[in-house]
Amino acid sequence: MKKHNTLKVLLIAILFTFLLTWILPITYYSGGLQTDVRYPAGLFDMFNYPTLTLYYFGTIAIYVLAVGAFYGVFNKTGVFKKIVDKIAKLFKGKEILFFITLVTLLAVMVAFCGFNYELIFVLPFVAALIITMGYDKMTVALTFVGSIAVGTIGSLFAKEITGTYLEQLSTTYTDLIWFRVGILVLGIALLVFNIVYRIRKKDIKKEEDKELIPEKVEVKTKKGKVKASWPAIVIFDLIIILMIMGMLDFSGAFNINIFDTFHQNVMSFAIKDYTIFAKILGSTLQNSSLGSWSNSEFTTIIVLATFVLALIYRIKLSDLFENMTSGAKKFGLSAFLMVLAYTVLITTSNHPIVLTILNPLMSITNGFNSVTLSISMFVASIFNIDVYYTASAMVPYAMSIITDTSVYPLVELICQSMHGLAILVAPTSIVLLGTIAYLKINYTEWFKNIWKFFLEVFFLLFIFFIIINLVIA
Repeated sequence: MKKHNTLKVLLIAILFTFLLTWILPITYYSGGLQTDVRYPAGLFDMFNYPTLTLYYFGTIAIYVLAVGAFYGVFNKTGVFKKIVDKIAKLFKGKEILFFITLVTLLAVMVAFCGFNYELIFVLPFVAALIITMGYDKMTVALTFVGSIAVGTIGSLFAKEITGTYLEQLSTTYTDLIWFRVGILVLGIALLVFNIVYRIRKKDIKKEEDKELIPEKVEVKTKKGKVKASWPAIVIFDLIIILMIMGMLDFSGAFNINIFDTFHQNVMSFAIKDYTIFAKILGSTLQNSSLGSWSNSEFTTIIVLATFVLALIYRIKLSDLFENMTSGAKKFGLSAFLMVLAYTVLITTSNHPIVLTILNPLMSITNGFNSVTLSISMFVASIFNIDVYYTASAMVPYAMSIITDTSVYPLVELICQSMHGLAILVAPTSIVLLGTIAYLKINYTEWFKNIWKFFLEVFFLLFIFFIIINLVIA
């Protein structure tokens, strides 16, 4: 199992969750805290729940495989290699500036847009770039996963992160905004420091990591000239721009309703009572204006872009599907582990034991306590690996204990921060699982390299929590 260490760790986490359903009674919040008898997950549940995860969360796997298929074709255009080489050459001798720029871009995208696993679209690009510059895949993982975690911890206007908690706590995006900016900036600084310290501490160049570098390919026109690079660059950039615009909360965070209005006008446009654009675009996009897109829309865009690339660069149909398949295979294990991880969520949703574990801790003190709430939200984020489910399971219960509404902005900050910390180390973190599976890094190897940064961020957050608590007290 040494080769499949990450899968082993995830399976242990799933089995441990099943075991807890036999040991602990169920507890849930419904107008009050309700405790009932044990409701164990049976043998057939053990095999049925992974199937349910595929049914409910299979779109995540499709998205990840679509990303792999895109890069399989993007690689064959030859442009991927050219872009990576040019950027690596640009930052040669400026490694600190490179990592500051890269980490800041990734973390800020998450902080504003709420990207989670969706940002895996840029993982092959980030990996190829860092490896080309002479560093190893652990540096790639630290940069990529660390940036997403920091962006989540310091989330500013992300509808999928901050917005989820704001909706339940009735707080606003501007509450504690400068404290959240401070956490984001210091988190970026800490991550860059750890990356730079690591790459300067020892020789980390590894020959086997070069498999992540795109191959050199030249696609020529009928006249024998090398095809221009700009069409592929434009397509790649358009995907990123559409993803950013697709998840940026224009109306909720910035009170910009132009895209909602434009979407309604387009979808309602009719010729003789025939809503032509609504029919062409389909029901999936019926209620999804820019700012409320999800992996379904992104998957469609990526697949369409893949075929457009193939058409522009004259890739034969037989080669196209071969390239798409080879690219998707590289993300096969990532897609499998990311969906399988949701088995823990399915189990705790059907057998609510999380509050059974956390209620004694949350009840130690009366009212708000940053320490007990932080630990509870961290544990809850491990079991409920999606922000929405963590908020649904924990926030109503937390509000019943914490009746002082003046601390709710801090409660929200603690919730999002602990979810970001869980992304770094939780064996159920789909960002972590997808990344290290793609890079072929074992979970235990990852943990050995991340625990110091985890503790640094942990203590940084508690300093902020104490300061904020003193300010609002």
